[in-house]
Amino acid sequence: MKKKHIVRLVVFAVIALCGFAAMRFFGGNDDGAPTASGGRGPGSGGPVPVEVGEISLRSMTDIRDFTGTVRPSYSYVISAKVAGRLVSLNKRIGDPVRSNELVGRIDDTEFRSSLDEAQTQVRVNHASLDEVTATLSHNQRELERTRGLVEKGIASQAELDALKTQVETQQSRLNFAKAQLEQRQVLLNQAQTRFEYTQVRASQAGLIAQRHVDGGTMMTVGAPILTVVGLDTVFVELAVTERDYQRLAPGKAAAVTVDAIPGRTFEGIVHRMAPYFQSASRTAAVEIALRNQGHLLKPGMFARISITLNEESNARSVPAAALVEREGRFSVFVVSDSATVSSVPVEVGINDGQFAQILSPPDLEGQVVTLGQHLLRNGTRVTIPGQEQDRGRAASR
Repeated sequence: MKKKHIVRLVVFAVIALCGFAAMRFFGGNDDGAPTASGGRGPGSGGPVPVEVGEISLRSMTDIRDFTGTVRPSYSYVISAKVAGRLVSLNKRIGDPVRSNELVGRIDDTEFRSSLDEAQTQVRVNHASLDEVTATLSHNQRELERTRGLVEKGIASQAELDALKTQVETQQSRLNFAKAQLEQRQVLLNQAQTRFEYTQVRASQAGLIAQRHVDGGTMMTVGAPILTVVGLDTVFVELAVTERDYQRLAPGKAAAVTVDAIPGRTFEGIVHRMAPYFQSASRTAAVEIALRNQGHLLKPGMFARISITLNEESNARSVPAAALVEREGRFSVFVVSDSATVSSVPVEVGINDGQFAQILSPPDLEGQVVTLGQHLLRNGTRVTIPGQEQDRGRAASR
């Protein structure tokens, strides 16, 4: 029973304290407590102490920071173009290569034999063509001689017809020999190409990034041998939102830093911008081009990028702390000469975290509240502690 009485007393005490607090809150008091409307309006016990800042003109720069990854200007894989045993490979990771430089060899014994055979076949076909050409020339001369004899009545028409048939037959043989020679020439070219493919060459200058196999490996067509990257110029790839994308353009300057090289800033420019946004992330890819002197920047490094999106030499600005955001819209409390405040909707431009550019209204002047906005509404009287002390000293003098 005693425990029940104690519980009841505690419950009644809590209810009484809550009721008293509600009366104090909604009824107001004489020492300036907040009213139910959330501020200290006229008649609520006195002005609200606030801090203010000046509306001023200053130079402002809108710098946006991004993160990205360093990429090579190009990367390609040197692959085997013919099957066979890799006889030698004379490059290792980090080695430079020149354009069309020989970097390895595949056993060419079989391909050399095929090339020799194709060259021999071409020579045979050349000889056959020469023979058919000579025979055709002889038959043509005999035809002309017989035609003259027929006109004189010495040779018969049958002899002339027989020679015509021989010439036509030999002409067909000549055409066949030419076609056969062309075919053999194509086979020779193929054999020559396959033989040349046994020499493994780099197509572009660069650095060896990866060595996939060693000498002595049996290669299949298309098997990777070496990976080459170009590092004279590198690209930093980053993803930007729709809002930032509209403010970027090729040629804009960018400052790039990497954690691996502290204290060093690399200057680059916006080089390429993807013409579409990824549906999953709603971002578009942007490439920053950098001249990579000394090859200090390596592909895969994490990079931080700062891009100047906008600059204003004479921007009307307020302290960033003065901005009040409600439902995506900004406003500031402007202090009037009568020590009351009014809420003014504003359009914000550059915001560097310390100051914010005011695009409209363009004629905004005076002081704005930077601390205590949550206690204010239109017409609230305010007091500025520093200014009140200055006025008190002036009055005492």
